[in-house]
Amino acid sequence: MIRIEGLTILFESFKIMNFNIQIEEGGFHFLLGPTGSGKTLILESIMGLRKPKTGRIWIGDREVQGLPPERRGISYVPQDLALFPHLKVKENILFGIKARDLDMKIYEEYVAALIEVMKIDHLLERYPAYLSGGEKKRVALLRALAPKPKLLLLDEPLSGLDPSIKIDIQHLLKNLHTSFHPTTLCVTHDFEEAYSLGDGITIFIDGKVEQVGKRDDVFLRPKSIKVAHFLGAKNLYKARILKSDGLLQRLILRVNGLQFSIPASLYQDQMEVGKEVDLFIRPEEVMIIREGKPVKDSLRRNIFEGKILDIADKERYHLVYFQTMEGKIPFEISIPNYAFRNLKLSIGKIVRIALREESLWLMT
Repeated sequence: MIRIEGLTILFESFKIMNFNIQIEEGGFHFLLGPTGSGKTLILESIMGLRKPKTGRIWIGDREVQGLPPERRGISYVPQDLALFPHLKVKENILFGIKARDLDMKIYEEYVAALIEVMKIDHLLERYPAYLSGGEKKRVALLRALAPKPKLLLLDEPLSGLDPSIKIDIQHLLKNLHTSFHPTTLCVTHDFEEAYSLGDGITIFIDGKVEQVGKRDDVFLRPKSIKVAHFLGAKNLYKARILKSDGLLQRLILRVNGLQFSIPASLYQDQMEVGKEVDLFIRPEEVMIIREGKPVKDSLRRNIFEGKILDIADKERYHLVYFQTMEGKIPFEISIPNYAFRNLKLSIGKIVRIALREESLWLMT
């Protein structure tokens, strides 16, 4: 297990105050934040390349903040990969094992398995200058994993790649983690990367942790409007609690004259009538009702009629821009291509939308 408590880093005028994180053994945790938020400073402090002002770092049951980098049991893949240009691929891969003076025989089978998963056996005799960007990423990852580190640190591992290669490396990272279970901390500003690969996510903005949780907890249930904005959330509304229906155990919200119903059980904190809150609805959770089709009971409390203002083809899905008749509330709706074709939508068409009560999320 990796545990960091009270890490404080001062760098010129930039401050990171009281940073805490915990990663279970074999976990794949993402530190997700905008460029310039201090993510790389945290990696450098964990590695021992930058001395924090305060804080304690445990890797397994050993406290390491006083140890030099080479004794921390950490492997690091930087953005520029830092492959040794004068060494062939095979020599790059084995460098960490030799540098730690480890018994090569113990690692032979493990390294062979890594090479097979990475699919780079045909590259072993090449020099880095003759590798593509994606191939260099594979070699750098393999070099980092070869000495079986207690912690693998990745700094923007998918940056600078063409979209098709990026998807390949993303699948590779997933396969590596499934096969070998390295405890991994990855920093990125790429939402798709964090959502696809991470089992735990820390949202880090302006030197401060804003939210920690499992993947779906963070992306589906942001704790604050600041986190929601950073994640690029659409369908954000200022709402007011109109009433609390104790008999049905529901809260009734009002947005521009429209009323929304949500289960009170979703919110442990007391929601007082008249309180202003932020309402968030993910675009893929907005359903367009097909004409002539029955509506499920779970959708009946939040049905609104309106007009389609625009449609955007996003290759793998369509975005539909909808506005309610009453209240003129805009919605962005994400629809998979197969569903879009069945709905036969067009600009200007009048349709009804439905929302599951559980898909409405409140932030205070």
